[in-house]
Amino acid sequence: MTLTRSVPLPWLASLALIATCSLSSAARAETLTAEQAVGRAASQNPSLRAALLEATAARQAVAAEQGARKPTLSASVTGQYTEAFGGGETGLTRSGSTSVASNVALQYTTDVGTGLEVGASANTSWRSGARSPDLNGTGPTYTAEAYVSARQPLLRGAGTDAVLAPVVQAEASAVAAERERDLAASQTALDVLDAYWELWYAEQAIGVQEQALAAAQRQLNDAKARAETLGTGTRVDVLQFSTSAGSIADALSQARATRSARAIALGRSLGMDPGRAASLSPTGAPPSLGALPATDALTRAARERSQELAAMRADLEALRARVSSAEDADQIRLDVFTTASVGTLWADDSLSGLSLPGGRPAFSVLGGLDLELPFGGGRAPADAARARTQLAAAEARYQARAEAIAAEITSLRVTLEAAADQVALATETARLAGELAEAERQRLLLGTSTSADVVKAEQTLREAELRKLRAVVTALTSRFQLDHATGALLDRFASVLPRRSS
Repeated sequence: MTLTRSVPLPWLASLALIATCSLSSAARAETLTAEQAVGRAASQNPSLRAALLEATAARQAVAAEQGARKPTLSASVTGQYTEAFGGGETGLTRSGSTSVASNVALQYTTDVGTGLEVGASANTSWRSGARSPDLNGTGPTYTAEAYVSARQPLLRGAGTDAVLAPVVQAEASAVAAERERDLAASQTALDVLDAYWELWYAEQAIGVQEQALAAAQRQLNDAKARAETLGTGTRVDVLQFSTSAGSIADALSQARATRSARAIALGRSLGMDPGRAASLSPTGAPPSLGALPATDALTRAARERSQELAAMRADLEALRARVSSAEDADQIRLDVFTTASVGTLWADDSLSGLSLPGGRPAFSVLGGLDLELPFGGGRAPADAARARTQLAAAEARYQARAEAIAAEITSLRVTLEAAADQVALATETARLAGELAEAERQRLLLGTSTSADVVKAEQTLREAELRKLRAVVTALTSRFQLDHATGALLDRFASVLPRRSS
């Protein structure tokens, strides 16, 4: 009895508290699969939502540039009244004129830069004199004209490269934004999966520690019974198992804290507040992701399907269009233009109906060349040089990133091969550690082993189980990283992520 009173046993209270927390957490837990976690992030993650909006805005910019290429209709109506003084036989006279003019025109620029305008104008005017009754009431005079005008740039502004450059840049920017959206979706899925399986590992680690603590408590009770009742045990055995139980209880407390931190990290990826995220709980076992492709196949897939490289290629196309536009602006402006018009004039008191002198309207043709040459060169040469330099820099960055992704893929594949070996080795080690722990427990019952040997074997088993779980999670997350680098992660979760660009 003295032995019993001299051994402090705070672990009973700790076990009761831990069991109470476990039941409370289980009652509040919100379980979800990995696919459900990725799907929730797709609808709630702020970063992904921003990428989706930016892709939409880029497409709206394309619509704006295409709308700017459509024909433009302009129309106007003006009225004017003017008074003037003049001398005559009767002395100083005041005369007035009233006119109403209207104009309508349709302008369009073709893909090669030809500016076309088709229009018509009409004018009606009246004249009157304040002191001359003969002039009062003079009928209106009518004029009408129809014209066609064309202007074709020969140097600056000529060709589709110059005219369609804004549309090409907008299209390339939209493609880049869509690829960035795909990249953001893939990165979001990767972040969620990493957080999800880290939470899974944290919960499994709690299970390992709880099993170890339960075993340690049973061994402690057995040691007490042997020491107090049977007389075959020693105080050292009780202390040994008591210390082991305390160490495991401390590890379990740390595992629970880690689990809470992992749940909050997952909730952050899902757009949840920490209070709600703490109740998240993964369900299901790690999936099998299939055979690992060869390195050459992975590198080729990355070049063809990587969202990051696709976005960079789209940016290069936008920069090339910008270079073409800047080089076009660095040329002399030399345009050839022509305008042909037909017009008529009549008054209600001089001509009958629409009869015209000579039986036809008046024709007019105008043509010429228009030259514009910046004095001293202007800023265009420097802008063109800067655009070319920026394009060269972007091409160098693309090459560097492509090489980095290829190296990353090779490294990830090596890591995956090692992880697969580690899973097999850790599984076998855990099995052997379990057999060793059971053997040491049996030897202790037979009196051929010590409590220290049992505690050491139990600790080895616990560490082996945790290493096996860590190896499984490392292999899984490394495969997801490889899928992300090669652009395959979106295909894996295509049903819950935004549709990737074609």
